Amino acid sequence: MGISAHLRQEVISAKLTIDPVENSTNYYDVTVTVKSYVAKCLVVRVTLEAFSNIIFPYGNFIYTACLCDFSTRNFFWEIQASENGIIKGKAEVVSEENICPSDVEICSLVYKVCIKREIIIRC
Repeated sequence: MGISAHLRQEVISAKLTIDPVENSTNYYDVTVTVKSYVAKCLVVRVTLEAFSNIIFPYGNFIYTACLCDFSTRNFFWEIQASENGIIKGKAEVVSEENICPSDVEICSLVYKVCIKREIIIRC
């Protein structure tokens, strides 16, 4: 009797960091770092979802980018928060045209990574 294991390759990973803006009260820089683990190009969409009293003073952007050959890319937002809250980042491989150069092979796997962080306001 044999044992079978299903191995799933990690396609992308995402890391969410939140840092206070220097010389500012209640403003934070949010960075989502997305890393590709495949040797082809991927179209990646990166979004943030905020809960509680978190404000995006310059807009809550939706980023779509091309990641090729094990590359890493950072995506940035600035938020304003006057009390503790939750923020969730999502990076997903999508099938969208005209994002990667037309002369590269695009891998269109379906894959999604979600990350959630709590924002602690320190007085």
